[in-house]
Amino acid sequence: MSQKLTVDQSFQKFLSNLNPTEKQRQQIQTTRESIDNVLANDRRIFLHTQKQPSFLTGSYSRGTIIRPIHDVDLYVRVNYGEHAKDKSPRSIFLLMASALRKRYPKNTSVNVDSPCVVVSFFGYKFEVAPVVCYENNPDLYDIPAPGSQSWMQCYPHVPSRWLSSCNHKNNKMFIPIIKILKQWNRNNKVGLKSFHLELLTEKVFGLVTDIYSYPQGIFDWMYCVRNWLWDNRYPFIEEPGHKYKFVDDYVYEKAPRLRVIRNKMDAGLKRAERAYEFYLKGRQLSARRIWHSMFGSMFPSPEPQPSKPVLVPPKPPQLGRLVPANPFSPLSEPSLLGMTLRDAYRKEALNALARPLSEQPEHTRNALFDLLTGIKKPFPWDK
Repeated sequence: MSQKLTVDQSFQKFLSNLNPTEKQRQQIQTTRESIDNVLANDRRIFLHTQKQPSFLTGSYSRGTIIRPIHDVDLYVRVNYGEHAKDKSPRSIFLLMASALRKRYPKNTSVNVDSPCVVVSFFGYKFEVAPVVCYENNPDLYDIPAPGSQSWMQCYPHVPSRWLSSCNHKNNKMFIPIIKILKQWNRNNKVGLKSFHLELLTEKVFGLVTDIYSYPQGIFDWMYCVRNWLWDNRYPFIEEPGHKYKFVDDYVYEKAPRLRVIRNKMDAGLKRAERAYEFYLKGRQLSARRIWHSMFGSMFPSPEPQPSKPVLVPPKPPQLGRLVPANPFSPLSEPSLLGMTLRDAYRKEALNALARPLSEQPEHTRNALFDLLTGIKKPFPWDK
């Protein structure tokens, strides 16, 4: 039962739900090999090498992709002289798209969508891009620039290395917390791009603080990023390997987008802070409810504990004014006046009056003497 999970167990289950399944990994590998074979066997396309001409990149290769998988990035090494020298990337795009359309059936869409060729399968898509490698620098590649009229330099392998380094320095919790934050970004439609979120995470846990637990890491990330987005009016996250090129340009291009992201960060910080406070106080169920609202159905639902039935005592009768439950001394036999004040005891009261006075209980005799002599003692509730 999910209500028996601790916070740590809940986050481990959460991450298990986010990770690609083994079947998905095998399917992605099979598709990659299929694309390689198609391009390698097309006489119009000249690859840099026939053996494993492509490599996976992006979130999938860095281990930060989450389910459901929307797209997988694939870089294919092409011959510089045939497809890049004095040529725009668009020419090789058209050749790759033509070859892939011949291989896949009509219900598989193959389109040129700069700066890549998009092959849409059921449930996910491959974004295939031609790249040119450098013999003297294995990290440096030329990739299609936006608009696909020219090539630009890129270091696709560098992010994987610094992600691995950050993960080692933070108790192997750095990459998992990126996945957690990506799910929050997706579930709440915040609008942060995947690589931008990864670089923000590196900035938080590489420069500001460390990760000791997922609740603390989530709160610290929300606190730092929220303040940065409000304090900075211009892009401030540089792309690795490039000076004066920022991955967060898109955030500041339009004021409405920036306003939406800032508001979403405010709401995220408030909920993360409350959940972290409950976690520190040992109120795990309350903390898990907040995290479930932040991350959606991927986070284990904290089902409420079944309530035990409670016997509620009957309320005293209302006789025009509030009557105490026991106005007289708690004796085994109710007093005469007490019985006359309650409809349920009317018959018993009449029977008591029919008994000789000498056989009446002392408190009943006293009450009758009071009535006969005209003396009325005030009741506790009379004012």
